[in-house]
Amino acid sequence: MKKIQLVGLFVGTVLISISQGFCQNTLHFTGVNATAENAMQLHWASNTNEIYEIDEADALVDTNTGSITWNTLYENYPSQGTNTLWLDTGNYFTDPEILHPSKMPMRLYRVTLTGTNTLSAPSVSITSLTNGFDASGDITVTVTANSVQYFLSTKLYVDGQEMNVPDTSTNWTDSGGTNYITDTYVINSCEWPNGSHTLFGTAYCQSGASGAHNASTIGIGYGVSPYVSVIFDNLVTRISFSQPFFTPEDGQIQQVTASFTANANWTLQIQDVNSNTVRTATGSGTSMLFNWDGKDGSGVDLPVGNYTYLFTVQTNGSSFSITSEESSIISSSFDDSAELWASPTTDWTVAVPLALYPPGFDTNGFTIFEASPSEMLSLRSSEMTSRTSFAAMDAGSGAASQDYNGASAQTSRAPKRPPVNPVKGRAGVYGVAYQTYSANGAWFELGPPLNGVLTQHVLLEGKTTVADSTFDYDPLPQYKREANNFIEQMKKGNWSRGFARVDDKLSINDLRGSGTIYNSVKLGLVLLHGTYGSGLDYTVGGCKQMYFPITAGHGAQYIRMSEMNFGSSATNGLKWMAISACNSLFHTDWSNMQSLGVKPYNSNLHLLLGTDSTVYTDDHIMELWAKYMTKGRGTNAPMTIKDAWVNSASDAYHQTRFNYPITMKFAVAGDSSCISDTLNSTSTPGGSWAYSSTQVYP
Repeated sequence: MKKIQLVGLFVGTVLISISQGFCQNTLHFTGVNATAENAMQLHWASNTNEIYEIDEADALVDTNTGSITWNTLYENYPSQGTNTLWLDTGNYFTDPEILHPSKMPMRLYRVTLTGTNTLSAPSVSITSLTNGFDASGDITVTVTANSVQYFLSTKLYVDGQEMNVPDTSTNWTDSGGTNYITDTYVINSCEWPNGSHTLFGTAYCQSGASGAHNASTIGIGYGVSPYVSVIFDNLVTRISFSQPFFTPEDGQIQQVTASFTANANWTLQIQDVNSNTVRTATGSGTSMLFNWDGKDGSGVDLPVGNYTYLFTVQTNGSSFSITSEESSIISSSFDDSAELWASPTTDWTVAVPLALYPPGFDTNGFTIFEASPSEMLSLRSSEMTSRTSFAAMDAGSGAASQDYNGASAQTSRAPKRPPVNPVKGRAGVYGVAYQTYSANGAWFELGPPLNGVLTQHVLLEGKTTVADSTFDYDPLPQYKREANNFIEQMKKGNWSRGFARVDDKLSINDLRGSGTIYNSVKLGLVLLHGTYGSGLDYTVGGCKQMYFPITAGHGAQYIRMSEMNFGSSATNGLKWMAISACNSLFHTDWSNMQSLGVKPYNSNLHLLLGTDSTVYTDDHIMELWAKYMTKGRGTNAPMTIKDAWVNSASDAYHQTRFNYPITMKFAVAGDSSCISDTLNSTSTPGGSWAYSSTQVYP
């Protein structure tokens, strides 16, 4: 059963167009408004425990297909009770990217009910702020959740826009068996307009773990905190960047802008990941704009990297003057002639051009009137000022004055907010693939592979018979979330995706031999089921090794680790490969393979990362691995790939508060010369490989 509602947006003017629902209770939009940044905030009537997907389309008809084409904007969005809000700032973690609505002439929305909680919702609240709190600069937001279930995690939203992952996280369990988690987020309020903003947190839990071939069905639950209204009050406001990550080799110019609520002298320091200042600019006024060409103060080109921007601003006592930017909202090339508009209610603010309704559509009872797009935009802007939670805008939009009585100086470092502009992804290219094993329904059964001697089979995981070595493999839908979380964090680290193959799109041949698709990217990740052989496999010289089931439709077969040949000599070829699966680097079998010269890699691979035990999936392991590699763990210093692999698992497992029945180990095998590789600093392989296994739980 699905419930769907459509809403169309046309050059900043809003229409609500309701489609026929596919369930008893059709979703009902209660409002659509533009923020000061021209992001679109959607509000709809909702029911507790529901989970939604928000989709968008850029045209009523796709000229390639002849019908409307929907793109996913956001998934797994939980109901906030009787009324739910969400903010569209684009989605720069999809491929292709979805632009901010302010950059699009038309946007259509579809909200779909995709499921409901199968567990009681976790309790969640923001414990560090109270309604009406007056905030400036960096704000520490504490989101606390609890549940009798496991795998607790939280997210923080500002006005409906999801923030980055928490900076720190702690968890505990009380004597009654209730699990708790406290996540700390740090946001920079200077990156928003001054005024009132709505913050809330969400929490997710699940009933158990998946990953092993005998895991049980998993239940899920989402919860949402009460809204907290916070007043952002800053001298420095609306810090923004034209490029989330700067790559001057592409001919880019990084345009850094900010507004001030008083006439001020400003200094901008551009700093590298080690907080070294590489370029300085100064000026004065009620706003700033600096176009950075990617050079240091001596005119030397700087490398691709993650840079931060430190603003130091001091009021100078000069009179306050502004230049309104309102007239630039409507492009000079836009047809601003009068036309008919239609609203399905008596509220004209939800009107759209009558021409958007299909011929023959029944408009009886609609409000029909004539206006130009610019008139509608002006009227709606006036109406939204009184409706929305965004109070007086800052100097950049014309609402501040020389009467500003706040602090006379402010220092602010940005960005901390998720990007609202496209990401080039020049730091590197990665590839990801996974299988959810869902084609066969609840599970599929797979017997052990032949061992190369007549009809004998390889016995698996210490079993003594073929029957005992025949396993039931359960679906792993969690791999979708885990992979998507990884993709998002890699993009936030300025990496681009070379490929993503899911389920049947990942064939067994994609992992075989030196022609594997992974050798075309620099970093690889595959998420699968896995097992190890307890008997010899004579198809590859009589060694013990690891096996991974690959499905095609309703069938499945194992790929042997010996069939793999990871590594590429190309500059951007495969250097690091991770296999997230049970026993993917089982130490006993790995040692046996090495002693017999059976290697799943060539001389070009630096590191192979995996596990040395049965492991259970957790949505955040790959997310943390990407974060630790690109940004670090609580610092701006990226971790080594090896340390990031181990620490991400340790942190994720210990944050879930689940009583795992097994000891879990993560392992790294690699060229001894490359053990300390980071994504930005690599060594030349020397030919001698080492292996290490680390217990990450308990």
